Amino acid sequence: MEEKRKLTLKEKLGVSAAIMMFFAIGMMMGGGKAGNMPLTYSGAGLFVLGAIIAVWLIVTSKDRDDDEDFFEG
Repeated sequence: MEEKRKLTLKEKLGVSAAIMMFFAIGMMMGGGKAGNMPLTYSGAGLFVLGAIIAVWLIVTSKDRDDDEDFFEG
């Protein structure tokens, strides 16, 4: 039986940051088009939060190549 690998905290944070930034772009575009400035500003704040998480993950990443796990036999 094959053993399933669980996601690490950093992988979960990366996915959630990407989803956060995706929704934030929609909030900014929709709020700007509808003239709803609180929605636009909250979307910008959500985007900044996702960007901070993404930059933190990049800065704290290890120097080793992450792709080497896929090629081990």
